[in-house]
Amino acid sequence: MTNNASLVLPFLYGKVERLPAEMQKEVSLFADFLLSKTSHTTSPKFGSLKGKIHLSDDFDAPLSDFKEYM
Repeated sequence: MTNNASLVLPFLYGKVERLPAEMQKEVSLFADFLLSKTSHTTSPKFGSLKGKIHLSDDFDAPLSDFKEYM
């Protein structure tokens, strides 16, 4: 925590404590929203979808819709 944050946090806590419970929930949701904007997402790891994607056995077979063109 920076020095600035250590000064601001007690001020914010005091304000939030004075809010009704429903508004405190809104503050919490808004804080979650802000955190989600700043969190860094990681790239999926190679092979992480193994076993989750299935192709039919005749995937490479010619489609009957195009029979007249073959």
